[in-house]
Amino acid sequence: MKPIIELRTCDPDTLSQALNLGLHPVVARVLAHRASRAGVSPDWLLDLSPRSLDPPDGLPDIEAATDRIVRALVGVEVIALATDADSDGVNASAVLTRALTDHFGHPADRIQHYIGLKLSEGYGLSDSVCDRILAAQPRPSLVITADIGSSDGARIARLAEAGIDVVVTDHHGIPSDGGPEAALAFVNPQRPGGTYSDPLIAGVMVAWLVLWAVRRRLIENGHLPATSPSLGALFGWVATGTVADVVSLARSRNNRIVVSAGVAQIEAGAYPCWRALRPLLGDPLKPLSAMDLAFGIGPRLNAAGRLHDAMAGVDFLLSGDDTTAQCRVAVLNETNEMRRVIEKRLTVQALAAAEQQVRAGHSALVVPLTDGHAGVHGIVASRMMQAFARPAVCLSAQPGVPGIVSGSCRSVDGLPMLEVLQSLERADPGLFLKYGGHAGAAGLTIRADRVEYFQSVFEREVARRLDGIELHPRILVDADVAPGDLDWPLLDGFGAIGPYGREFPEPVLRSVFTVRTAREVGAEGGHWRLALDHGGQRLDAIWFQIGSDCPVPIGEPVRLVFTPEANWWQGRRRLQIRIQALDSPRPDRPGSRWAPEPSCVGMGAWHS
Repeated sequence: MKPIIELRTCDPDTLSQALNLGLHPVVARVLAHRASRAGVSPDWLLDLSPRSLDPPDGLPDIEAATDRIVRALVGVEVIALATDADSDGVNASAVLTRALTDHFGHPADRIQHYIGLKLSEGYGLSDSVCDRILAAQPRPSLVITADIGSSDGARIARLAEAGIDVVVTDHHGIPSDGGPEAALAFVNPQRPGGTYSDPLIAGVMVAWLVLWAVRRRLIENGHLPATSPSLGALFGWVATGTVADVVSLARSRNNRIVVSAGVAQIEAGAYPCWRALRPLLGDPLKPLSAMDLAFGIGPRLNAAGRLHDAMAGVDFLLSGDDTTAQCRVAVLNETNEMRRVIEKRLTVQALAAAEQQVRAGHSALVVPLTDGHAGVHGIVASRMMQAFARPAVCLSAQPGVPGIVSGSCRSVDGLPMLEVLQSLERADPGLFLKYGGHAGAAGLTIRADRVEYFQSVFEREVARRLDGIELHPRILVDADVAPGDLDWPLLDGFGAIGPYGREFPEPVLRSVFTVRTAREVGAEGGHWRLALDHGGQRLDAIWFQIGSDCPVPIGEPVRLVFTPEANWWQGRRRLQIRIQALDSPRPDRPGSRWAPEPSCVGMGAWHS
């Protein structure tokens, strides 16, 4: 579907606040747009000091969780860590392990790790994972979850009945039954009744906050010196899990703070894992950003859990030396390449099926893949959602469990996916064998003979909630810029207001260029590299996944929608643009409807 291109409107008061910060005019407009959308002030978004982090006080059950973990540490108990198989859970496992051992002095051989094998055990704290915990020798006396547990009440009850205490740390939405009643502590900022101010943090951040409270209690009780190292040293892992879980980087200042600090730690190479990853993230002199975590680190960690065993990611993150880290990252790279091949094949199938549903007038997309792969459900559902601007569900058979299918859901802004599933569950309590998630993403398991029924009720519920809303891909443009006004002060200004991610997207600009040359690039083609003229300034451009036909007329002016970026090579940077869309085949003469709108921000006054 060709996207609709719209120019963002800006609240005048918020724009005035952003301009008063001394920012480049276009940068101020970008910041004002994101602040207005998030309902916060521009300076609030720029406060990235770790001192501004909200302390764990007010999290539900934080005192009970702290008391039990401290008792386990003092008593040198066997502690089991049970986390999700995605990057959020994998990084949480590393954070918990580093804190318990390096910071709190717990013996490494008194810590056990459990992550469900997605292909055979499903997601969350499954019965199979519980079986492994109960069969462990020695058996743990305490289980700490991270990024799972809210929807695992039955399994937590099994552990509790066996005399194992469970402290749940999670960030997913609360199920309609209220969550795991048998848990000794249920720490989740989504729970009603708590006073913690930020329900938008990732699972790894919830675990880190619990550790903050534990460290504070250990110091108060004299078990740690007041000068013991800060847990801020673990922000690299917290940041990676936060970015990979696609939580808000606009409405949550906590997320912005830990991502900013974590990127700096990764760039500094404080641990062997970060040093092993750095050569894979581009030119060694290029400053890292949240985008490197999202597209360079997160997918490699996710791939292990999607295809094989997520513990490979945990082992890599906990590597004790550079040689080990380099060997382990090579394995993650190989697994990620396998994931790419599977994902590409299934995405083609899913998009074709989704297109038929769109043509049939569906408001929601549900695509069962007969030869699907549970490890890429979420990615494929995201591709469908992005392509057709509709909530999407990708399903496939659960290996080794005949008659059962599982899948992942991805939603559009304004449609909380977990609420949709909860509504369906209330109407038909037997529909789901298991489900859980949050507003943007969820997972579910149902019987295969109920797929068509699920498609029907899911479509009906989504259509009811989205009634009157046009479902079409959109690109929101921050500002028009005049020819010749793309420069390094502008790009550096954009870098200064990051990090970028969900709800705080990279800047999108629009301008008129003349195309000098165009050539197709990429091992399999479909990408184009252009040489452009912009008011006498030569610029390079890259346009990804646009097809094998030249997307622009050579030698003619075109109006492009793009994001400016630095292209680093051998320690030098060149300004280029990453094209998102062609706004018109050819702009008409000045004064026509293609002339820059009044929102076009000139830079002359700022430069002077």
